[in-house]
Amino acid sequence: MKLVKRIILFVLLGALIFGLVYAYNRLPIVTGYAAKDMCSCVFIAGRDPKDVDANEFQFSLIKYASATVDYENKTVTAKVLGMGTKTAYFHPKKGCAILNETEAKVFLEDVNYDGIGNFNEIPLEISQDDDNISYDILNEAVAKHFKDTDPEKPFGTRAVLVLKNGKIIAEQYAEGFDQNSMHIGWSMTKSIFSALVGVALEQNYISSVDENSLFKEWKNDDRKNITLKNLLQMNSGLEWTEDYGDISEATVMLYDRDDMISYAKSSELEGEIGKHWEYSSGSSNLLSGLLRQRFENYESYFKFPYEQLFKKIGAPSFIIETDAKGNFVASSYAWATARDWAKFGLLYANDGYYNNEKLLPDGWCQFISENAEGSEGGYGAQFWLPTKEEYPTAPTDMYFADGFQGQRIFIIPSEDLVIVRLGLTRFEQPNYDILISDVLKAIKN
Repeated sequence: MKLVKRIILFVLLGALIFGLVYAYNRLPIVTGYAAKDMCSCVFIAGRDPKDVDANEFQFSLIKYASATVDYENKTVTAKVLGMGTKTAYFHPKKGCAILNETEAKVFLEDVNYDGIGNFNEIPLEISQDDDNISYDILNEAVAKHFKDTDPEKPFGTRAVLVLKNGKIIAEQYAEGFDQNSMHIGWSMTKSIFSALVGVALEQNYISSVDENSLFKEWKNDDRKNITLKNLLQMNSGLEWTEDYGDISEATVMLYDRDDMISYAKSSELEGEIGKHWEYSSGSSNLLSGLLRQRFENYESYFKFPYEQLFKKIGAPSFIIETDAKGNFVASSYAWATARDWAKFGLLYANDGYYNNEKLLPDGWCQFISENAEGSEGGYGAQFWLPTKEEYPTAPTDMYFADGFQGQRIFIIPSEDLVIVRLGLTRFEQPNYDILISDVLKAIKN
């Protein structure tokens, strides 16, 4: 009997030690996420820290983090039981970044560009008088997307906006949010950088998506054969693990590295270039690195998204956050209002034109919506494609931007339709296929 008790005690002690080690090793990721997310929500979105803690932090180990906001110095410091301290700093032009080794004075240096938020908005027209649209059916379709089927597991929908022929035909917000609220796009930022690559091609900063020898660090090995197209389609063959519930390349890059581009460049090959598909935030940040090295100086790189994309579509709310070294975090950190996210979708619904100005190359919208080799029909070029399993009734020409916790921009060119959904989905996913199907029924009524 004593032996059995000793064995049980030994097993329990081993489990406790394993649990403590497991949690301790993940502290830099947990506190990094908490510091960065709280900083951005407070200083970019103007949210109340208590509301952020009660909503954004209620999952995984993040719920055990405490984040302290310093309004005077515009920093957020996060800890778990006093351990694993991480601090995020806010810069009015660069957003929030965790500083692991970089000195604050370096990150907080000013950028010689004052255009963020300082250009004219191109308003979206609101239409409620199209005889071909049943607005009762449409409004009910949108409202249904806010109605939780299980109060214990809310959908967390915060905004839904529908554009038809470039006009707003439906728009709804959750309590506490409105048309001026800022929303993080998470991985929809990848689609933003896909567009920026397209703009760079149109303006001859890049000659072709078939360019290779992209980085000097790759010149002496097979990575020199990776093309820009491979990075866009995420079939570069580079080793990567995109796991946000554990220590992975994705979480280490975002929360424990100051120079995310250098970290992504260090990835080694693990599969055949052009064949081995791996969803990778590292590949998206390499797009940011590629763009940075095409400009003469940092200021030219920094202002490029604002002057050549956001200004052209009249979307002044956009801000893309950088890492501690000033690199745009192309994988994750773009913020904007629902209407400005819709304008980005409209650029694609209009085949790369906005306000009668051509921004994207001929054939670009077709290219980014074509199946990437190795993706089994689910991915294009920093945009997702609908699979029959997830979107059984969606039009075949639909493609979409997709971000963590339920951020979506659905683009249906054949219907001249854009559907934006923003929120904080932590539990059961809302059925996006039903939303799309219901909207289509309303406009075809």
